[in-house]
Amino acid sequence: MAGAAGATGTGATGTGGAGGAGGAGGTNTVNAGTFDMSNTMTAAAQSAAGISVMNQTTAAASLAQQAITVQANLTVGH
Repeated sequence: MAGAAGATGTGATGTGGAGGAGGAGGTNTVNAGTFDMSNTMTAAAQSAAGISVMNQTTAAASLAQQAITVQANLTVGH
């Protein structure tokens, strides 16, 4: 007489654990500083000698073009 057949077993499906919570973000502090539009020239030319060129602008982004022409009249062989 033959033996009885064994029962078949089914294993349960494994489930992975949930991931941990992420760390809290740090603090962010921003300071834009101070923008001063004042434009002051105090006693700028008090000690200027010879040829002096000065420029003063109040615009935040400006271009100043300057040119100097000097003429010297000489008398030679007098």
